[in-house]
Amino acid sequence: MSNASLRGAVSRLILSAVLASTLIGFSLAMAAAPTLLGKEAPDFVLKGRDGKNLRLSEFRGQVVLVNFWARWAGDSRQEMPALDRINNTYQRAGLVVLGVSIDEDLRHAEEFAGSMNVSYPILFDTRAALGKDYSIEKIPMTMLIDRSGVVRYLSSGFKRGDEHTYLDHIRELLRE
Repeated sequence: MSNASLRGAVSRLILSAVLASTLIGFSLAMAAAPTLLGKEAPDFVLKGRDGKNLRLSEFRGQVVLVNFWARWAGDSRQEMPALDRINNTYQRAGLVVLGVSIDEDLRHAEEFAGSMNVSYPILFDTRAALGKDYSIEKIPMTMLIDRSGVVRYLSSGFKRGDEHTYLDHIRELLRE
């Protein structure tokens, strides 16, 4: 076998291995995807920054964006201002944005929330009670819940531009 033939065979073998591992990784990611999509969002009651309790089911009849965040997740720092702009634009149209901190340290979570200066309600889940109910695997995690309480969109992590995808889904849900 010539060197060129050998290099070609090795290249094809490497490419096959890369494709196989990519497909396996994609399959595992899909299998691990949260099972809430298309199901009713579990109800919760959490205390807000203002000291009052808020219950998710109080917002039935509105489109709800719930963003689970933590001060140690750098993506949260990027996402929260984008969500605040969305909230300010679509609040009058029937959108409710709720931020849920999963930080265990309430004092640090409150300080961080205050520094972000967002206008939507910030709630605190210091015992991480919602993690299991909401299949939280990566922070931040954002979900959209339709007017009847069904989870219609989920996104884990955040990168600039994701807010445009959120807006597409929000507009669609608000039209329903």
